[in-house]
Amino acid sequence: MKIFFDLDGTLINSKIRLYSLFQELVPVSNFSFDEYWDFKQNKINHATILRKKYNFDENSILNFNNEWLQLIETDRFLKLDTPIDGVGEFLLKLKEKGIELFVVTARQDKVKAVKQIEDFGWLGIFNEILVTEHKKSKIGLMHNVLKGSSNGWMIGDTGKDIQAGKELSLKTAAVLTGFLNKKVLISYSPDLILDDVTNFKV
Repeated sequence: MKIFFDLDGTLINSKIRLYSLFQELVPVSNFSFDEYWDFKQNKINHATILRKKYNFDENSILNFNNEWLQLIETDRFLKLDTPIDGVGEFLLKLKEKGIELFVVTARQDKVKAVKQIEDFGWLGIFNEILVTEHKKSKIGLMHNVLKGSSNGWMIGDTGKDIQAGKELSLKTAAVLTGFLNKKVLISYSPDLILDDVTNFKV
């Protein structure tokens, strides 16, 4: 069996990183952490927030998006990430059962993604770390690993993660530690919805 894990919002808590960068790029923002994430978890994107709350025009939104991509994976923001509680022990138990474990993430920078996973002490646990680098799709990367098999799971925190798993005939689990709330995740019909990834049982 193979299990594919998304990274941000699934294995690590990246909420402080995203909120901090938003506040830096939008100095007029008076959003609290909870207010920002209430918008995000209800599937309201940055463009909509900026347009409706702060009267950004399309050029300003484009500039925001460009700056976001340039800064979101820099060291000073990545250091704000923390592991979801208990993830290390959870992954080791799965590994001990002989299950093949993979990270599949839409990060831009594979070197930094691997370094972060190494810093958390997880590098030797995974069979492979798959990074789209904004050049490939998660589905394509997973397809290459599966080689026609559908014996496995995709576990993530977004609708796209669930859709990717379903496209490859994998079972799917959605976690509530990331980008979307339970109501939104239900609309994608995952096989499981978990409070966090450590609640997953094979």
